[in-house]
Amino acid sequence: MDDTVNAQGVNRANQTDQANPSGYSHQNKQANRSTQANQSTKDTPANSTDLTDPSKQTVPIRCEGVAVVLMKRCLDQYHVLMLKRAGRMLHNEWCYIGGGIEHGEKAWEAALREIREETGITEVRLYTSNQFEQFYSPTEDYIYMAPVFVGYVNEHQPVRLNHEHSEHRWMTFEEAKRHAALPGIDDILDFVEKHFAKKAPSKWLQINIENE
Repeated sequence: MDDTVNAQGVNRANQTDQANPSGYSHQNKQANRSTQANQSTKDTPANSTDLTDPSKQTVPIRCEGVAVVLMKRCLDQYHVLMLKRAGRMLHNEWCYIGGGIEHGEKAWEAALREIREETGITEVRLYTSNQFEQFYSPTEDYIYMAPVFVGYVNEHQPVRLNHEHSEHRWMTFEEAKRHAALPGIDDILDFVEKHFAKKAPSKWLQINIENE
């Protein structure tokens, strides 16, 4: 964000050359000061948030994964697919689908692959949610971010887990929020419930896979 110095000159109608031996009017002096001030502002990194300032340390942001909330209609309401993790990370905790983006993949392609690998589900209507899962890693000192996708699946599609999870359950949104492993997951589930379960999502968020 750039800060701009706005200097206002003061007009003095009766200023004479005798009062200004240098030949400059008071207004010209003010204009010169304004120019100098603006130049000083541009040349001073401390005046703005300057990422090249060597005295500042930044925290890296890594966006190298995706998260997916799968939903299906059960009777009169949507349920969310939650998976119990079997690996070392978040062992025995309940989460939705997530994983890394492989080389050459688009994020939505990674989302479809993770759905297929972790659940065996191949038919899904996929949307981007315009939300991001994020957390800070204190051991590696970086911020992890992942775009969140939402998928609608047919209620008759079976779930076949791979080695990454030991159990799955279709939960109501309230149940899913109570079981969520980390703070922030419940906020994402709130958002998905509001914009994808309680009303039809915007058509601009749908990923038209056939035309890609």
